[in-house]
Amino acid sequence: MNFFPDDRAAELRDIFFESAGEVLQGMNEAGLSLEENPGDMESFKRVRRAVHTLKGDSAACGFRELSELAHELEDILTPELALSSSAEVAEVVLHAADAFDEMLTAYQKNLPPPDGAVLRAHVHSLLSVSPPVKAAAPQAADLPWTEYERLLIGGAIQRGENVCRVLIRLSADNQMAGPALALIRKSLATPGTVLAIRPAEGAVLSQLRQVEAFISTTSPKESIEAKCRIPGIVSEVIVELVPSEGWESDSGVLGLLKESKPPEVLPAPAPYAYGKDPDLEELDDDEPAPLPATLLSAGPPENTLRVDAARIDIVMNLVGELIIGKSMLHRTVDEFERLHFKDPLRGKFADALAFQSRVLGELQKSVMKIRMVPVEQLFRRFPRLVRDVAKSTGKEIVLEIEGQHTDLDKTILDAVAEPLAHLVRNAAGHGIESAAKRVAAGKPAQGTVRLNAYHQGTQVVISVSDDGAGLDREKIVLRAIEDGLISEADADRLNDSEAFALIFKPGLTTADEVTELSGRGVGMDVVQNVIEKLKGSIILSSERGQGTQFLLMLPLTLASIQALLFRAAGRLYAVPLASVVEITRATAADIHRVDDREVLRLRNQILTLVRLDRLSTLPPEQNKTSYVIVVNAGTRRFGIIVDKLLGEEELVIKALEDRLVASEFVSGASILGDGTVVLILNVVSLVARLGKHHPLGATA
Repeated sequence: MNFFPDDRAAELRDIFFESAGEVLQGMNEAGLSLEENPGDMESFKRVRRAVHTLKGDSAACGFRELSELAHELEDILTPELALSSSAEVAEVVLHAADAFDEMLTAYQKNLPPPDGAVLRAHVHSLLSVSPPVKAAAPQAADLPWTEYERLLIGGAIQRGENVCRVLIRLSADNQMAGPALALIRKSLATPGTVLAIRPAEGAVLSQLRQVEAFISTTSPKESIEAKCRIPGIVSEVIVELVPSEGWESDSGVLGLLKESKPPEVLPAPAPYAYGKDPDLEELDDDEPAPLPATLLSAGPPENTLRVDAARIDIVMNLVGELIIGKSMLHRTVDEFERLHFKDPLRGKFADALAFQSRVLGELQKSVMKIRMVPVEQLFRRFPRLVRDVAKSTGKEIVLEIEGQHTDLDKTILDAVAEPLAHLVRNAAGHGIESAAKRVAAGKPAQGTVRLNAYHQGTQVVISVSDDGAGLDREKIVLRAIEDGLISEADADRLNDSEAFALIFKPGLTTADEVTELSGRGVGMDVVQNVIEKLKGSIILSSERGQGTQFLLMLPLTLASIQALLFRAAGRLYAVPLASVVEITRATAADIHRVDDREVLRLRNQILTLVRLDRLSTLPPEQNKTSYVIVVNAGTRRFGIIVDKLLGEEELVIKALEDRLVASEFVSGASILGDGTVVLILNVVSLVARLGKHHPLGATA
């Protein structure tokens, strides 16, 4: 049965799916905390609130299977079982989070949800051991408006704003408390600013019958009533203007606010009691202390706005077009200065261009900050992953996390989620040894996996490391030879870094048997491909018996880069400035050929050279002296031979479709101010393919 029009129902489901993901993450974290600290009632409260919220909201959206399963789970979430069978309860909670996640995924794809039979069996087994004892429901206690809310309302009246009290009564047959309240909050925010509202954030909504709010508005009462009258949810809306005089006395509005019932100006049924949920009697928190009076002039408490990422992308694209326009204007001003170097307008043009560039730079930074999110959103998934791997392998593993507040572009964060999960899973499943082996090697029985994130120049570095056994060089090389990935002659020339990098070859695995965690030879090559598509790189280091570390070098954003422009083989190219180490010159006599590779001696080091004329059908220019751009590719350095340097410039990256450019050497393109298209090179792929026999290059 659906009480809403189709568009309202779709909006409710969108709200539900968005909030359900956060609720499940909180449920996972609370379950892990309950497992580590048996009897922790605060974690137990969080679990019950999460399940209670899922039960009500899923029922409101018509997801009956999820609501019923959550209702059955509530039967075992009692303080008695939490204390007597905490380990079993924590296990069921984590299993329930997985089951709910699978059901939500099915609902989002319009597929039949799984039946949850395994979870029901766990619940029934716990109930058969220790039946829950239901506590008697207490009488609901009224909750007055807080000091902070009264100060906000009084402050708005003092400033001469029109403040209205709105009472919204819900339909008697309404069963959608959570989504209904979300729609009402949204409707109240349309005609004005919400100063105070009941129920407050985090309140239990099982007995919700009405919503009461104070708003500062310029809209007439009729308009407010029309906005808040939601079909199928709201049965009545009453709006009353708060008088502007006498509010400061106990007989005025603040006096009315100190009461725990609505002001007498609104004849109405007894208001909804914002008290304790009967089902959660023993779990409710104490009322927080009132805020100090210094918050009299504070703004509304809700200052966070959720915006669709696509809208931010549109703004970012427009900023990119402005950057191209700035480049066009800069070239025009330069040309004007050359032709009219004595014209007094020349200085004015330069000043205007400098001002425009400064404002545009600030605008670009502001939009980029909107796209930035802390990597904590990604890191918080991994404690559960490490716990599951440790449990399935019988190992003792702890996960240490640092740098979780480091910001990264949301697009990059989403793209790197799966590769990072694979690296963490490998570190726990393969890197960490069993407790017996660690003790025999003189290590602590408990292994450690570390996650860290930090900024380094224009890049973000995400580190995944462990203190396990490290990589077995000989085993990797032997398996690569057996699989035909390298020859024995090439294997003899590999140093440790090059040997370890073989694990990124497709199909290579050192596992002796296929398990749920490994053995299929799929994974590390995918990780490398994803990172390279993001214009990043991976640095791998390992020490036998001490552990392994992966460093993911990622750009701050994919929207724009500082790049070095140059010409080679008759074409215009660019490389990210962050990859450039230095620029030098070389004559034909300085370049030597070793093992069918061109090399250059640079300060007593051998540098492998790459010629871009292999990408072109044009004959190479026979210059006596060439420029060599020294670039970093992971832990290695290479030299790119170019014909002419054109300087550095900020480029707005435009993605290329495969049908336009089917080359792995090019990661994107950009448009210069004069309309010229420049190709942005993928440095890692370039040197891996054109560096001849040694794809990893020479040691820097």
